[in-house]
Amino acid sequence: MSYEVVLDEFQGPLDLLLHLIKEKEMDLETLEVSLITDQYLAYINACDPNQLETMSEYLVMASQLIEMKSKLLLPKEKVTLEDDYQEDPREQLIKRLIEYKKYKDVLDDFKEAYETRHTKFTKAPAIMDEYTIDTDHQIPSNLEVYDLIKAMQKMYQRKALMTPLESKIARVEISIEERSEQIKQFFALHKHQKIKLDDLFDEPTKNYFVVTFLSILDLVNKNILSIEQDSNFSDIYLKELA
Repeated sequence: MSYEVVLDEFQGPLDLLLHLIKEKEMDLETLEVSLITDQYLAYINACDPNQLETMSEYLVMASQLIEMKSKLLLPKEKVTLEDDYQEDPREQLIKRLIEYKKYKDVLDDFKEAYETRHTKFTKAPAIMDEYTIDTDHQIPSNLEVYDLIKAMQKMYQRKALMTPLESKIARVEISIEERSEQIKQFFALHKHQKIKLDDLFDEPTKNYFVVTFLSILDLVNKNILSIEQDSNFSDIYLKELA
C-alpha cells in the first residue's frame, strides 16, 4: 500500500532519523547504518515531488547515508594513514543525533510546559482598599495585635497551669459567630463597664482561646468593642462602644 510522507512534520533530516530510530526501536548508541539508510530512503521516495525545495537538506543527508552504507559493504583494507586522525562518519552521525536529541527533549519539555500553562487562568490582583478597616481609633497607638497575641498566650499558659490535673474538660466546638454572640450578651449584662481581657477566657482549652481571640478582633473591627490599655505591660481592657 502506497503512502505519502509530509516532510513538514519534521524539523530536518536529523529529526526524521530520530523518528525512524524510535519507530524501528533501534539503539541509538549502536546505530545500524545499513538498516537506517534503507528506511530513510523509503521515506524520501514516498515524498511528494512538489516538495523539492523542502527536500534539499534531506537529500544531502540521504547521500551521506548512502556513502556510509557503501563503505561498510566494501572489504576493509589495511591502510597506513599519515594524515591526522579523521573521525568515523558513523560515529560522527551518532554524536550529532545524540546532541540533537538532547535539544529536542528540552524543547519538548518547554512545549509541554507552555501548553500546560495555557490551561491555567490567573486573576489580576484585586484592589482591596474599599475593604480596609481603619482600626486606629479602636486599638491604642501603644498596642499592637502582637501584644494581644502575647497576652492571650500568657493567659492560656497561666490558666492551663491553674486547672486541676484530675479535672476533665469536655471539648465543645464553638464557632466565631456563636462566641461573638456570647461576648455581646456578656457586655449587655455589664453595661458601661470595662471588662478585663482575662475575664473572657474562662475555659482553659486551646480551641476556646483561639475562637475567643478571633471573636474579640471581629467585634473590634465591627466597632462593637474597643480595646484600652493605660500603659505598656499593664492590663488590657475591653469596652462596649455606644
